[in-house]
Amino acid sequence: MQTNSWFKNVLNWFKITNDGFYPSSMFKLFATKPEFNDLVSDHEKLVKIFKNPALLKVIALNCDLFSLAELYVYKNDKEREVDTILDMLQMPNMMQTQSQWLWDYMLWRQFGTAYLYVESKSIGEDTNLYFLNPLKMEFPTWIKDKTDQLVLSGKKKRELTDFKVKYKYDDGSSMDIPMNQILVFTDLSNGTGNWFKGNSRLEALYKIITNSESALDAKNINLKFSGKFLVAGQNKMEDVFSTPMAQDEKESVEDTMNGSKNVHAIKSMIDIKRFVSDMKNLALDESYQADYFTIGSMFNIPKDVLESYLKSSTFENQEKATAKHITYSLEPAGKDLMTKLTRYFDYHTKKKELVLSWDHLPFNQVFEKDRVDVANKKVATFEKLIRLGVNLDEANEFCDTKFTELKPKKDAKGNNQGGSGSPSSGNNNQD
Repeated sequence: MQTNSWFKNVLNWFKITNDGFYPSSMFKLFATKPEFNDLVSDHEKLVKIFKNPALLKVIALNCDLFSLAELYVYKNDKEREVDTILDMLQMPNMMQTQSQWLWDYMLWRQFGTAYLYVESKSIGEDTNLYFLNPLKMEFPTWIKDKTDQLVLSGKKKRELTDFKVKYKYDDGSSMDIPMNQILVFTDLSNGTGNWFKGNSRLEALYKIITNSESALDAKNINLKFSGKFLVAGQNKMEDVFSTPMAQDEKESVEDTMNGSKNVHAIKSMIDIKRFVSDMKNLALDESYQADYFTIGSMFNIPKDVLESYLKSSTFENQEKATAKHITYSLEPAGKDLMTKLTRYFDYHTKKKELVLSWDHLPFNQVFEKDRVDVANKKVATFEKLIRLGVNLDEANEFCDTKFTELKPKKDAKGNNQGGSGSPSSGNNNQD
């Protein structure tokens, strides 16, 4: 009975359809509500990340860029160069640096949901912050039917988070972690029926990922057969008396073809063909690259950034595309992380703000010329407006500037130039 029960449970993991034999959990991926403790599908997603080259390249690209961020603390819009949380997050836990820790955040976020375990609310170098592996987390079954309930009060929130998550280790041991010490970050939305687990982009990419793997498998098979040949004798159509080659004749031809002689004397001409005549026509590399770009576009990575990892593109386009990607994709993810940490450690009550920034990276130099050009155009426009008699406040509003004082230019003899209303760029204050 135990064997039959075990076999039945294994069969329940799979489903037979017209398209083939698949894990049944993959069909759960199309559900709008993410499932807790769905080890089969979560394991499948994690395997795909580290086994599929195209997907891993995209995931690692985002993780690499995100981990380059620097952490800043601001109080009343002024940077604090010294703060205890800066020291704590240099080594967020005993096993990782800040860069590795940020890499993990982006990895699990792209997986679908990142779970950050914060050991304590006290800020210090001994406080550990770990991103948990979702496959090792086991939620209580009773919470499954409550995760879609609206939270309209602090009391309701405390009730909904008043449980412990069992975190299992490979040796069979485990530890219980209170849910109120776990911060949840979802890649898409946590509003599809489960506040503690979000959907993943990987679910929509399942067939694309499978196609890229099929392209790699096909290339591997064709490469193996590209070194094999088909040898056949050439007979005339009217020759009806020739008999097919016997087994010993076949072996003789095969031995001759595999021999070391460069010249072979034969009675009749033979026809030699490759098993794979032209791999280029199969366009397997193009198919793989197309899947790579499709996966990258799903994660909002610009084409110029993706191309920089495959072939050359203009440096300026790469840098501008990278800046755009960071601004529109990575910065929101960083703000999500920093906002929750700011509130968890009550920094918002102290008028402090945690910020992740990529402004120190070299790609920002590409935009310095553009900034200077824009500033010069603003000054020129401002000066024209003043010469036309527009008052200071209206000119500032039009040009989006903050000039506070106008002083006429002086020539070599000390006389005013351009009239009493000319602005002097050397004495103006502009933010």
